[in-house]
Amino acid sequence: MKHNIVLLQPGIGDMDMFRDRPTPPLGPLAAAAVICREMEVRLVDQRVERDWRAALAAAIDGGTVLVGLTAMTGRMIFHALEMAREARRLTAAPLVWGGIHASLLPETTLAHELADYVVEGEGELALAELARRLAAGTDAAGIPGVWTKKDGLPLPPERRDLLEIGSLPMAAYHLAGMERYAQTYKGRRMFFYQSGRGCPCRCAYCYNRAYNRGRLREKTAERALAEIRELRGRYDFSLVYFLDDNFFIDQRRAMAILAGLKEMGLGSVLQGVDIETLARLTDADLDFLESAGVVRLAVGVESGVDRVRRDVLNKAGDLRLAREQLARFRGRRIDVLCSLIVGLPTETPAEMRASMDFGLWILDLGPNFRIPQFYIFSPYPGTEIYDRLLKDGVRFPSRLEEWGRYEWDTSHMHAGEPGLKDFLERACFVSRFLDRKMDDYGAGSALLRALYNMYRPVARFRLKNNFLRPLPERLAYEALKSLRK
Repeated sequence: MKHNIVLLQPGIGDMDMFRDRPTPPLGPLAAAAVICREMEVRLVDQRVERDWRAALAAAIDGGTVLVGLTAMTGRMIFHALEMAREARRLTAAPLVWGGIHASLLPETTLAHELADYVVEGEGELALAELARRLAAGTDAAGIPGVWTKKDGLPLPPERRDLLEIGSLPMAAYHLAGMERYAQTYKGRRMFFYQSGRGCPCRCAYCYNRAYNRGRLREKTAERALAEIRELRGRYDFSLVYFLDDNFFIDQRRAMAILAGLKEMGLGSVLQGVDIETLARLTDADLDFLESAGVVRLAVGVESGVDRVRRDVLNKAGDLRLAREQLARFRGRRIDVLCSLIVGLPTETPAEMRASMDFGLWILDLGPNFRIPQFYIFSPYPGTEIYDRLLKDGVRFPSRLEEWGRYEWDTSHMHAGEPGLKDFLERACFVSRFLDRKMDDYGAGSALLRALYNMYRPVARFRLKNNFLRPLPERLAYEALKSLRK
């Protein structure tokens, strides 16, 4: 029987709630890019399999050398543990954890009884070497980036150098059945693609400095365009969704990619842009973005208070600059999605309110502006704020199950202030309904979209006037989530 590995994509809670289909399992697909050329790789995605347990049982056989799992911090860990428990019942093959959470807290992850190895950081080369050794029956210790156990205790490895992604094969899209993940944006099919990893910015709330060590690594424009051209020959899409952490750091490369897409008749969605980068783009550059088919870009605004941006988040650029740059997109055919965080350390209730008011100001700029919601701050492992709070004596979870309760829509920082915690969680819920995301992604039925759009002015009124009690809408939302499962 030929050797194979099985990779598991756990559920991610309701993060895809307003999208028509789940986001592709890009972590496992990237990790499998090298080893899939040597061994069969079987993917089981809990989000798309009607009976994922049966799918897992069918994927595992006597040739399975490892079962790999990925998870971000939060509810996804619960789903990963559920899948790991089922895999352990089906096979003696080791359970290998990777992804963001395991990479940032490898020792805590490996301490769990349902973890045999942890791949820290980028997985392409480390996972391949681990699979080879397990298939050969040789000792897996000593692989850079792979945590092992000795006498039941985690054994740290030599740290692996960051990979030059231009030398790596593309993510193994063929493993996933990409039609199941064909999301649309305003009726146009998107394809998720990463042309660069990392970001040199020093934001205190971002895991990137730990995970990518503050280094930006990019494919050349020529390589990226060649891959996209190849992908277009295999899949049906008209928009490329770039997952780059900060797309315009190398402006010349970014513009060359967009020009190449324009020649191919493809548009784009840009995931990562910061205010200072926007300030380096001229009005002529913005005209070019529009003509090149950029339909949306996401901007990390994060706070509507200069003190919080500067002293807490370590964000470059002040609110004056943010207002100026956002206003430049008024009336353009580019949607601008702005993220905002509330409930930060040292942030006062008045400052939280100021950030919410700034979000409402952004939406007033025009129908092409979006605020997906106000995100409640949670100090995530690997960030400067997390390390700062740890030194100040703040206690964080010590087991995977506890980290599974560490969710982005819950106020973990204010458990001792129930009034403030309740306000933040209610405001966070209402803020999900402020923009036009249901029209953008086409999720749900026409009736559901109509109800969402009817509720939008109600949500705005509630938030603007602090009228957050009672909130029976939350019960309706939870019922809707249950129906979609």
